[in-house]
Amino acid sequence: MRARDGEKQRGISEDDLQGEDAERYYAIRKGFYQDAALAESYDAHRFAGARSRRNRAKWRAISKALAAAGDVRDVLDLPTGTGRFVASFLDAGCAVTGADISREMMGVARQKTSGRDGVRGFVQADAERLPFRDGAFDCVASIRFFMHLTPEVRRGVLREYARVSRRWMIVDYRHRGSLRNVLRRWAHALGLRGAPQPRVSRADVEAETSAAGLRVVSIIVVTPVFSDKWIVLCEKRAP
Repeated sequence: MRARDGEKQRGISEDDLQGEDAERYYAIRKGFYQDAALAESYDAHRFAGARSRRNRAKWRAISKALAAAGDVRDVLDLPTGTGRFVASFLDAGCAVTGADISREMMGVARQKTSGRDGVRGFVQADAERLPFRDGAFDCVASIRFFMHLTPEVRRGVLREYARVSRRWMIVDYRHRGSLRNVLRRWAHALGLRGAPQPRVSRADVEAETSAAGLRVVSIIVVTPVFSDKWIVLCEKRAP
């Protein structure tokens, strides 16, 4: 099952992540990825062809965040999905623990990384209630996740990330300032399309991270002008 087909069958998509539909969207999304057929076809749908360039651009931004942190030895990759970035973290010299709500997706990740040194395992976990001790990892990396969450849920997830991290977090946000989103807002104002998906400002990011006891160290634009994706490096504030 392709991702977009699955969304249509469930009667909800990312465009519903707003207003009263936001909680329903997130609940459906949790179950959406726990599908063996979807897991098997996910990489081909999301990351092949032209999309592979986007994937490389995102990793370049993540690697800049890692370099800025400078002291990352072990990473919690959550949600790890099919292991999209596990091999890249390993190549960067990090040990990696993958976590995801979907055993099906992690099954693909496990196959892809079989035999690689530095893989500490894959753990089924809900980001709102992580089964790890305090300060278990140097860094929590969370990519392509926050756009599925309401601001309230994001704040709770960030607090959990801060709890299990010794110091660093690398997360991605979809921001308001890209040309794509400016055009979408204009088209909505002219009645040419529905309401655009919610996006954040820098002030939103700083408010959410601060509420979780974090400070923003760096915001890295994945692709200038056109991309609506930020990679955000956060550091735990001293108690």
